[in-house]
Parts: sequence; C-alpha cells; structure tokens
Amino acid sequence: MIKPVLTLALMAGIAAVPAHGASLSFSNAESLTPISQDGLLALFDANIGILQGVRLTLFGTGSSSFTLTNNAGSSQDVTATSRIQMYFSSSRPGISAALDALVPALLLEASTGPLLLAPGTTSTFGPIVSSQSLVLDTLATSPFSQSGGGSFSLYCENSDEKRLDGGNTAVSLSLVTQAGCGATVVYDYTPYPVSEPATVALIGLGVMGLLASLRRTRRITRSAP
Repeated sequence: MIKPVLTLALMAGIAAVPAHGASLSFSNAESLTPISQDGLLALFDANIGILQGVRLTLFGTGSSSFTLTNNAGSSQDVTATSRIQMYFSSSRPGISAALDALVPALLLEASTGPLLLAPGTTSTFGPIVSSQSLVLDTLATSPFSQSGGGSFSLYCENSDEKRLDGGNTAVSLSLVTQAGCGATVVYDYTPYPVSEPATVALIGLGVMGLLASLRRTRRITRSAP
C-alpha cells in the first residue's frame, strides 16, 4: 500500500518544483610534481530545462618537504618557501578559454618559517601541507550545456618554485613536492514544465498501479483461511 501511494505523490509533484540544482565533482590523489592530472564532469542536458547558472570550483592540495644543509661554520637564520602553481584547461574550447585566462588558477604556498641552522648540519622539514580553491560563478552557461548531456574533461598541470631567504649563500635547499587537483560543478536550472496531458497520464499510471495493488490485497485477504 505504501509504495503505490508514494509513487503517485512523486508523479503528481513533478511539475511543482520551479528550480533544481545538480552537483558533480572529481578529485585526484596527490602525486610527485610535476603533475598532469585530469577528471570528468557531466555536461548539463539541455533537454531537461533551461540552465540559469554555473558554479565551477577548482581546488588543489600540495605537500612540500624541505631539506636544508648549512655548509658554513656558523649558525644561519633562514626561511624556506615553496610555491606550487596550478593551471587548468578543458576539452571544451569555451570552458578552456576561461580557464586559460587564470595564470595561475591556484597558488599553493608552504613555508618552514624562520629557522636557525647549526653549523655543518642537514635538517629536513615537512611535509608541509597547503591547499587552495577558486570559485568561478560568472561563467557563460552555453559551453556547459548540450542536448543529451555528456561529459567534459578538466586537465591540471603545475610548476614549482622554491625560495630561500637568509643563509648568506652558505645554505643549500632541496625541495620535494606533491600535488593533486579536483573540481566541482554545480548547475542551477529551471526544468521544462510537464504538459497537462503528460501530467494527467503520469497520475493515471499511478492510479492504475494503486488499484492493481488494492485488488491483489483483496484477493489475498479473501483467500486467507
């Protein structure tokens, strides 16, 4: 009894909701840089409604491990910094054009903070984790929509920079970084209204299912000892 009633209620409510949202995402684990990663996101199906807005969020994570060697005979005050710059592109030209304008799209920075290195020592710091995200909510909707839906790819790559402040050239710096990227797309849309005949037909199917269930229940009741 419960299932046919719920089915009927859901069918009757199809045309009652004026707007919908859909969220899709992917995420890649960190790997040694330089990275070349990608992921798939779904396109909006233009057959189901009118796409009102798109919110694309790009995100990246990184970890930096620093190895510092003081080659001098005296202590040195230093600060080591890493910068992981992430660049995104897409298999869809319209989306890629917007992403190409972001140089870089994300900048992940990590720092050891001020350090005092003893003479002739080698010290390792990290991994130091960093992350950043970027929300793009003023993008044109047309590149994200096509009849029948489908999917598109996002690609991300990176470049690394390292910096050492202090040390008077007596300190050497070795840096190992890992990075991973991901993205989320959210579609805000207004569904096409269900026509009156289609709505009536859907409700009729629900009623038929409910009546059939009632008849089966009555037959079972009558045949019971």
